[in-house]
Amino acid sequence: MRERGASVTGVSTDGVPAPYTFLPSADTLERDLPGDVSGSVAVVLDTPSLGRVGDDADRLDGARVLINIDHHPGNDNFGTLNLVDPGASSTALIIHELLTDLDAHVSSEVASLLYVGLLTDTGSFRFGNTDARTLATASALAGAGADAAVLASGVYGEQPVGNIRLLGLVLGSIETALDGRVAMVYLTDAMREASGVTGESIEGLPSYARLVRGVEVALLFREEGSKIRVSLRSKGRADVNAIARELGGGGHASAAGLVLEGTTLEEAKARVLAAIPGFLP
Repeated sequence: MRERGASVTGVSTDGVPAPYTFLPSADTLERDLPGDVSGSVAVVLDTPSLGRVGDDADRLDGARVLINIDHHPGNDNFGTLNLVDPGASSTALIIHELLTDLDAHVSSEVASLLYVGLLTDTGSFRFGNTDARTLATASALAGAGADAAVLASGVYGEQPVGNIRLLGLVLGSIETALDGRVAMVYLTDAMREASGVTGESIEGLPSYARLVRGVEVALLFREEGSKIRVSLRSKGRADVNAIARELGGGGHASAAGLVLEGTTLEEAKARVLAAIPGFLP
């Protein structure tokens, strides 16, 4: 939109996580919505419900048009215009197809950003959502100037030493349950303190437990004060979105998440494990 002369404010209320700060335009994102959005066109990306935008989500009701572009199953279709395709591996893929349909120019900068969206939402093209459509889009983006090796190195290959120490602590916590069909790792406040880093910038952390032979569902429990954030990953046969929804979360069949408030790590573990058996193949 900027390349076409539009005045655009990009907003990410959580900021830009460390692995992605090297990307073009990362430093242009704001953390707060503009003071007045009336008369504007608001585009919400990769968000199944408007409440997930942040505390000021209701202010978007004042926009002239609200466009919702997403690939999550169960999207609320909250927009004035909704482009929702649960069959797409990522919202980045939908955007590229939209740009192609509009015969819009895709610069190397835009291609790089969209390529990283494909890369991360498919687990480096390893998840079950990596289909021919996704690979064709990746090829088109590489042809438009996305450097696959440089981008993969930026996301996965450049880690501070504290992150590696923390990763060792997380991997050392691994345990299995339900006859070896579930594997779990933990990221605790004590681990963060011992390593000196938060661990939020370690891309792919929830997926390490998937590597255990015989595991169908992998879990990462992140301790965050009085709440526990749980990331769920599937090897393909178990629907972790259905598991997460049982506990108030959601996501995709192969990757989902939820937050349990006012609970301990052990209590959270017991609740999640109790919800899983009915969804195992």
